[in-house]
Amino acid sequence: MRKVTYKKLSALMRAGSLMVLGLLLFKLIPMQLFGEEIRFDASAHITITIFCLYVVWFYVDQNKSWRTPFFVFAMVVISIVSLQRLMVNAHSDVGLLAGLMISLGAIAYSQKEYFRDKLKF
Repeated sequence: MRKVTYKKLSALMRAGSLMVLGLLLFKLIPMQLFGEEIRFDASAHITITIFCLYVVWFYVDQNKSWRTPFFVFAMVVISIVSLQRLMVNAHSDVGLLAGLMISLGAIAYSQKEYFRDKLKF
């Protein structure tokens, strides 16, 4: 297996594992404590959507001209899923933000080598 493919698969597995762990901590445990009808639990729909978009990103990243349209597409998809979860009263804004933060944190951690040289404090 090529080194680049191994790095991509490793990043996907790290991100997926962290997303599952985040959902356990911020969705399933609060649902056990406060009941199934709570609305501030982390949105699994957002987390799963972002993970799927992250998988697609590895193919889009190969062609630089696809990056901007993909980000627009991703924002539209995430917005539609978020609005749908709010409209059916399944989550509050806190639950949606928790799902977003879990996803973005997991992706940032899985790409820490990339961000290490880019961010300086």
